[in-house]
Amino acid sequence: MDSHTPQLAEGQTPAPDGLTAEQQSGVAKARAYARELQETVFKDVVAQELVRRAAEAQPAASTVNPGLRSGVDARTLSVLSRVYVGSINFELTEEHMRRVFGEFGSVCSVSMARDTATGRHKGFGFVEFDVPEAAALAMDSMDGTMLGGRALRLGRPNNYAQAVAQGFPRPPPERIYVANVNRAVSEQVLREIFTPFGDVTECVLASNVNTREHMGWGFVEFAKADAAVQAAQAMNGLELAAMVLRVRACVVGGPLGPGMAALDAEPSVAQSDHTGPAVQSDHGSAVQSDHSVAQPDHTGLPARPDHSGSTVVVLSNVVGGRADVDDDLASDMAGEGTKCGLVRKVVVHIATQAELEELQEVCVFVEYAEHEAARRAIELFDGRWFGGRRVAAALFGVDLFRKLTSSDTMVFIP
Repeated sequence: MDSHTPQLAEGQTPAPDGLTAEQQSGVAKARAYARELQETVFKDVVAQELVRRAAEAQPAASTVNPGLRSGVDARTLSVLSRVYVGSINFELTEEHMRRVFGEFGSVCSVSMARDTATGRHKGFGFVEFDVPEAAALAMDSMDGTMLGGRALRLGRPNNYAQAVAQGFPRPPPERIYVANVNRAVSEQVLREIFTPFGDVTECVLASNVNTREHMGWGFVEFAKADAAVQAAQAMNGLELAAMVLRVRACVVGGPLGPGMAALDAEPSVAQSDHTGPAVQSDHGSAVQSDHSVAQPDHTGLPARPDHSGSTVVVLSNVVGGRADVDDDLASDMAGEGTKCGLVRKVVVHIATQAELEELQEVCVFVEYAEHEAARRAIELFDGRWFGGRRVAAALFGVDLFRKLTSSDTMVFIP
């Protein structure tokens, strides 16, 4: 090392090149002051942020997704859970695709490429599920299937190989994935149905805190691997309670969640809607004392009291009107939204004439993978200034969101 090069103390950051001695001294003072603030004034803020990040990294207690529970990168899981669908009949909509592919597991999003001039889809798109096993089942079952007079063509996204290369825990050979389970079939009944193949050590179904029912898919784990192989072969395609079971080996390993037992620790929607008086925030939004957020008066939306478990956030007053919408708006809002958790989809929605009584002309919908992320987004966005406008944020019903945005073209999927 050159003898004239100044030595840096441990932890000291070198000053930018090209600065005069006086400027370097100023930089050093600024850094020292920033460190002092970090250790004094902002000490509690830093501690809270670290706690928030740690909480964000943890999946919801009720999730049965092994990949999330084992800490697999959320973006990797998203790619593994997505399939490309081509040769789609032009008369079919996103809702049609959601219903058709829903028998393989919960569908997070359906995104169909659209012609900007006509608004019609181009005959291809992507379907994303909650778990990679659902995507694998769809690949096994739907490629070449006739739908609306056309043979569907299924494949994987271009970045699939890259996602696989990232690595993830391999599933235990004793575990199988089960989907298209009738809501009337309980975990106990499902366990009894699979017991003839061998001792069942675990049987969990994904729970829905809103409906207090299971979501129609889950995992069964046996004491021995050969029992799992036999069960998958024998039970796939079996009709149970007027629905055809979909069964296959698992794709990603990791611990299983508690399944329906998680509902015992979760308040029902009816309870969470009335667990405390509303208090007025400093920007005029009514916020429930249990942190469930009521619709603010300035959103232009009617009160929707049954959305406390929703994963969708609606942002209003982001822009003045449709003339102010640019091509980057959805991606910009997704970039901000990811600070709160995994974003499934962002949709810029232009309200129809019939919707203007309840919605502003332009609304931005952000769909998250977890409800807790949506709640954090309320805290981040509501009352925040964006481009000179004060944004309002509120939870929005998932079913209504899907209905309103089924034909929207300004969609961004991270």
